[in-house]
Amino acid sequence: MSDADDHVPGLAEAQRVYLAYIDSGGADASGLRQAASDYRRALSAMPGGHPLRLRATANFMACLRVLFVGNGDAALLDEAIDRGRRELARAGAQAPVPLAFSMNLAGVLNTRFQRTGNLADVDGAIGLYRAVVGCGASLRPQECVALMSNLAFTMRARYEVTGNVADLTESVELARRAYEAATGHDRLKVAYIVSSILTLRYRHFGDSDDLTEAQRLATEVVAQAPRSHVELAGYLAHLAALERDVFHRTGDGHARQRAGALYERLLHMLGTAESIRPVVMANWTLMLETATGVLDPAQWLKNDVSHRPDLGLVALMLPRLRAAARQAEGTAHQPRALAALARAHLSLDTAQQSDNDLWSAVEAATAAVRGTPFDHPDRAQWQVVAAAALLTRWNRHHRDADLEAAGEQLTAAAQNHLASPAVRIQAAHALLTVRMATGDIVGADAVSRLAVGLLPLVTWRGASRPDQEFRLAAAADISRDAAAAALMGGSPTNAVELNEAGRAVLWTGILHGRSDLSAVRTASPLLADELTRVRRALA
Repeated sequence: MSDADDHVPGLAEAQRVYLAYIDSGGADASGLRQAASDYRRALSAMPGGHPLRLRATANFMACLRVLFVGNGDAALLDEAIDRGRRELARAGAQAPVPLAFSMNLAGVLNTRFQRTGNLADVDGAIGLYRAVVGCGASLRPQECVALMSNLAFTMRARYEVTGNVADLTESVELARRAYEAATGHDRLKVAYIVSSILTLRYRHFGDSDDLTEAQRLATEVVAQAPRSHVELAGYLAHLAALERDVFHRTGDGHARQRAGALYERLLHMLGTAESIRPVVMANWTLMLETATGVLDPAQWLKNDVSHRPDLGLVALMLPRLRAAARQAEGTAHQPRALAALARAHLSLDTAQQSDNDLWSAVEAATAAVRGTPFDHPDRAQWQVVAAAALLTRWNRHHRDADLEAAGEQLTAAAQNHLASPAVRIQAAHALLTVRMATGDIVGADAVSRLAVGLLPLVTWRGASRPDQEFRLAAAADISRDAAAAALMGGSPTNAVELNEAGRAVLWTGILHGRSDLSAVRTASPLLADELTRVRRALA
């Protein structure tokens, strides 16, 4: 700022503390609460046309966002956004707006969006970032890195709600450009952003290269982040979830051990990162799913208890999961927290055949579905969890209403075009299993065609041959079960057709188009890159 800040009570001290936080790369946030208080006092004392008013507001908003990360108080985000919008209106449309102001207001909007799921916030954030890009201002290299990385992260957040692949594709491109240009403390944050976006793309499309790169970057971030870094808990949670993905993909027991150790470390840190507690707790329960097969359709219908959960781990999870679900009430995180609670109760029921746990699982999972908009991609995941609980209860107590409700949940999940292909196929396969087990010949025939018809979704042309084979192997039983359903209905011809359709997915893809772009890349590398980008967008 300038000497002008000496005449505003509290401004000079607030600025000193905030700059120390920035210079530490986010590691020293100890004085931000007092800095925020000093900025409030300074802004109250400043005249309306003071030249430092927008700059002070920009820093004030940044302080409030960091404080929210630490304590989860959503009122801080509302205060930051209200203050930012008031100051913009006060300054007028013709006033020059500092880059930091637009960036920090967009950052707070994005943070609130992650809590509430309100698309107006994320659209507002993207609009602010694009306005900075479009103004043609001369930006320093560090400012360009911050702009590209923040825009990338925000577009990733919007993709999670809308499923618009164009957002995801642009997000990856922007994040990688930012990472290549980043230096110093910025490189740590941008590496995390790149890793998080690649993780999301891997979970939706299954490209093993994305998983490998995401794990490498996340490991680098955790290794280099100072122990006092305000975002360290988030970095640890991200790496833990990635290690679980690596275990699921490769069967590497060391990866699962690393994930468990990271979650144990996180439990001691969440008091300083309240805002991410529900997400961390939800991701933690996915380790149960990997170890026990708690969402295996065969288990729901056969009382298969061959895979027993670690009861000590579940007992450790339950009170924390309940607390996380209460904390997430009224936020966009609540459905995820409730689905995680349902998974834990299902794990206990698998081992103990406890009706109390089973009823609790049904209640939590159905609440997760109710709390998720119909057009949200994650709704299908919670519907599969709800169906697991409902079918387990139907198998034990023969309540027709449970069977009907489970069928509705699975049908909706399989038909959700915004959900990931793997979830849709899992839902369709589960529904096929249910129809066959209950002797519904007509229903089984219809579902068998739906299930086999979904298989090409996991072999999109932008994926490598090993990735296509891996994803098909995970769904290998579908064509067999579809053929069995056709035979049960007395149609050997349909059985052969369905079996061949499932067996020839890769061959059909080869016949319909070339996947090898090496010759194109030799002639025109830019054209080959563009074709790859289009393939991903059309997947």
